[in-house]
Amino acid sequence: AAEHPLAETHVHFDERGMGFHALGYAKGSGTPTALIVTSGTAVANLLPAIMEAHYDQVPLIVITADRPPELRDCGANQTTDQVKIFEDFVQWQVDLPCPDGKIPHSYIGTTISQAVAHATSSPQGPVHLNCMLRKPFLPPVDSPSLKLHSSTRSPHGAQTTFTAGVNTLQARDLEQLAEELSEHEKGLILVSGTAPIESIESLHALSRLLQWPIFPDVLSSARSAGAGYGVIPYYDLILKALGANEDFTPEAILQIGDRFVSKTLLDWVSSKKPKVHCHIAPHILRKDPIHSITHRIACAITPFLESLPKHLPGRPPSNWLHVWKELNTLTSHSLDAFFKEHQSLSEPLLFHHLAVTLTDATGLFLSNSMPVRNADAFFCPENPVGPIHCNRGLSGIDGNIASAAGITRGLGKPLLAILGDLAFLHDLNSLAQTHKLPLKTLVINNDGGSIFSFLPIRERKEVFTPFFKAPHGLDLQHAAPLFKLPYHRPETFEELQAILSDPHSSLIEMQTSSLQNLEMHQDILLHLKEVQNRLRLSV
Repeated sequence: AAEHPLAETHVHFDERGMGFHALGYAKGSGTPTALIVTSGTAVANLLPAIMEAHYDQVPLIVITADRPPELRDCGANQTTDQVKIFEDFVQWQVDLPCPDGKIPHSYIGTTISQAVAHATSSPQGPVHLNCMLRKPFLPPVDSPSLKLHSSTRSPHGAQTTFTAGVNTLQARDLEQLAEELSEHEKGLILVSGTAPIESIESLHALSRLLQWPIFPDVLSSARSAGAGYGVIPYYDLILKALGANEDFTPEAILQIGDRFVSKTLLDWVSSKKPKVHCHIAPHILRKDPIHSITHRIACAITPFLESLPKHLPGRPPSNWLHVWKELNTLTSHSLDAFFKEHQSLSEPLLFHHLAVTLTDATGLFLSNSMPVRNADAFFCPENPVGPIHCNRGLSGIDGNIASAAGITRGLGKPLLAILGDLAFLHDLNSLAQTHKLPLKTLVINNDGGSIFSFLPIRERKEVFTPFFKAPHGLDLQHAAPLFKLPYHRPETFEELQAILSDPHSSLIEMQTSSLQNLEMHQDILLHLKEVQNRLRLSV
């Protein structure tokens, strides 16, 4: 890697942070990323990032150094059992022997090719090459083993190339599905953040032909693409305000991709028990936490979206879709009016206003817990933005700064990372990766675990404060000079907007309170319920 003419390298002192950086780079660039570490606990520190990559189906090539056979299981320094250490969290693994002149170089080449094939085949994920090494680790500089061992292969190529066929549905299967979906007037199209949609127009065509609304997860390209036919980005708030309203019961659901940020959506679908729930994904994994799916269709998503509309007869404009559009417009206007009266810098206001000011010239990264949930509810852009990223494989709050740094490098354009204070503190040393990147790190500091304020446990103050909210009382500005970053603490959204217009990396702290955030959510929901009740829409 150090001397390869085409390798783009990044070095970091913390293997845990480096693992998440590689994860982010693979997400941002859309290509598998190699990760190289030494032996012992260095390998163990990669586990959180590898688990996230496994569940989020991100291709990583993990290369770990190990001791030779004679130093294993005998108490040698910095030596543990690394063979299959990542178990089921990797798609494939191999224990490579010590370098030896008798080992064909073609074996190494085909093994690497096999690793890349496993990492990039559906479902994608990490692979592990454990490499035994014996001293001296490097042969003499003039050794022929340091030279490329093929005059017919360039550094661009692989020993073996793999070509996987595109998994598409037959015409008769598409016709059968189209016929079944067309039987139901009251349906929904759910688009998750894991769905790689290359043709937004095909998705809008589905909505037009079926007359079904599209509910786009905040991490989906259907949300970041902005407004479009049938798109209902405010579905989370709409469903919260609707509650158990029986008029809004879907008969059928077409789900594109796997997971959703909105727990409200999952609970609502679970309670409605649709007759038909089709899940479209490029794999056969069971991604059904509410056990609602009736049809699992494993195929490539883009060809599916381009082909299905050709088999749908279409239907005239329906009241079902019209009412959902009205609810979305009503919610949008109500929030505009609400935030005109409540202009102080709050978490809901932040995401509501960013939806207007951000463009697709800047990527967006969201940490888990409150930031991604607030974004799912309030970040509903009219114009293209992003792309939008979040580590939702296991939804952890660790490694988020490193992930954002990797995504910035992978995207090759500026990024705004919005983190909670605990996610920020979890990965503080990864700020060392950010100061040379066009990366703004915005920390929402509400002094602890704000998300737990939404649970009934908040009423038990003697338990809630020390064990759930766990306030830290730290002044985050002291981190900025340590990592050579400019520091800002805006008091208004206008001040924040001016800071974001500067292209350089910086640390931005937005101080809020958990109580303020909870009360703001409660006030907004009450306001939306009142507006919905006055309108009295029915389907």
